[in-house]
Amino acid sequence: MSQDFSFNAQSLAPIFEYRTPKPAKPIQVSMSESKSIEQIIAEFMLAAEEGQPQSPKDLVARYPSHANELKAFFEVHEQFSSKSGASQVREQAEAARQAAQESSIASNPPRFLADYEILEEIDRGGMGVVYKAKDQKLKRIVALKLIRSGELASEEEVQRFMSEAEAAATLSHPGIVPIFEVGTWNGLVYYTMAYIEGQSLAALATESPLKANEAIKIVHRLCSAMAYAHESGVYHRDLKPANVLINEAGQPVIIDFGLAKVVASDQSLTATGQILGTPAYMTPEHASGKEKAIGPSADVYALGAILYFLNTGQAAFSGPTSVDVLMQVLSRRPAKPSKLNKNVSSDLDWVCLRSIEKEPSERYQTAADLAADLQRLLQGEPIESPKESLALRLTKWWQREPILAAHTLGIGVTTIIVCVSYMLRSEYSEQFYYRMGLLLIWLSGSFFLQSWVDLARWRDAAIYSWLCVDALIYTVLIAFAEPSRSLLLIGYPMMIVSSAMYYQRRFLFAKSVLCLVAYSTLCWLYQEDIFDKPDFAAIFLCGLIVIALCMHVMINRIRGLSGFYE
Repeated sequence: MSQDFSFNAQSLAPIFEYRTPKPAKPIQVSMSESKSIEQIIAEFMLAAEEGQPQSPKDLVARYPSHANELKAFFEVHEQFSSKSGASQVREQAEAARQAAQESSIASNPPRFLADYEILEEIDRGGMGVVYKAKDQKLKRIVALKLIRSGELASEEEVQRFMSEAEAAATLSHPGIVPIFEVGTWNGLVYYTMAYIEGQSLAALATESPLKANEAIKIVHRLCSAMAYAHESGVYHRDLKPANVLINEAGQPVIIDFGLAKVVASDQSLTATGQILGTPAYMTPEHASGKEKAIGPSADVYALGAILYFLNTGQAAFSGPTSVDVLMQVLSRRPAKPSKLNKNVSSDLDWVCLRSIEKEPSERYQTAADLAADLQRLLQGEPIESPKESLALRLTKWWQREPILAAHTLGIGVTTIIVCVSYMLRSEYSEQFYYRMGLLLIWLSGSFFLQSWVDLARWRDAAIYSWLCVDALIYTVLIAFAEPSRSLLLIGYPMMIVSSAMYYQRRFLFAKSVLCLVAYSTLCWLYQEDIFDKPDFAAIFLCGLIVIALCMHVMINRIRGLSGFYE
């Protein structure tokens, strides 16, 4: 890779100057220490191809200054040791060099890089590593971002890295981190920006939600910064709490324009269908790979998601893997913030949820529009929210809480049927009140468990509890029902199918086992009733197993996307 990097000097010159590296002073080193990690790896691979493999231990002992990089290389080398052929050798060498370079930058950054002294590592992301550094010329502390792939960075990686610098450098706003310089040093691409002493929004609201007014003020200022960026033709596309720092003056500052898009350049670094970004703060159109549909509304969506996080202490969508979060982004609506924080008003609820609507046309169209409503909230003025029809409210409820909606529908219909049945017979025995009491307990318990599910840290425990409660109460209702009970057994396959809506194999397995045990218990208790034919019972048990296996295959197909995204 050439050391010189060309870019739009006209757009960047007012913001920073491009500095060429100074020639290093000659120093006395041994021949072994003067070799780069790439030369050592090439020497090892060449010896292996000629049938004279070298010992990994000997190489590490011979080149102690590259010990960490060599260890990373040999770890990758072992993974490819079973492969043969020229293409496999090239793949092995490329992966090994990548691992060695990653290890070199991660664990052994250079002490001096161009005119900067590296002091400590601040953060790292998918594209680069950020260091705290001292500008030797201007005697100031800066944040220096170095492309993570180092000298082995592909052309696309370098272009994306430089696009980040160009996007931020064209902006001058107190809410956006200023860029000082872009350059290359010994083949490494870097840029420097203002060093901000403060914590991120992610750290600020992780333990507990912020006060409503404080959260509104922060997002209102972010809206101002993003409105300015949009007017300048720049979309951030990766806004999240971790990318916002609070400086000493209490001003939120947006950093990391790694996925930014400059409209004027009409150039996209994201291939069609490629998903880049943070799932919990990603728009549905972004999550579905529709990169061309991503515009200002994507940043508005992220601002709303940040507002939700600050008011609740958790992301609008959460899960154990990226696929779990993406599935929710695409098809679920988050719980109202007021359900997680009683101090959130209904107007703030509406602003949060409107900002993260699934359809771009239903969100605030600009950051300025969102800022206007936030200003009204700060001034205590009412929000002009349109009235929603009953059908729309029910639809949103189904999308927000599908399991609870299914329980309410199923239990509600069952309760109505039981009531009508007893009314027609004009009989109100103890059995009637007993069944009605169980149904009401089941329904109220479902609402309680749903509120428990909404809390991210209790989600799994709540779901397991819900699965057990469903199987137990339903089995008790069948056990005390009047003959014939065979038609009531349809509830077991329905419960297995509904458990697949969590898209988790462990929940499906737990529900399937519970249903099989519950049905087997009924067979044992009522051998003289409808379960007196073993072949019928065996067929039903096999049917439950087949349904569970079909749901398992469906979940596996969906979760197969996880490897692609991760």
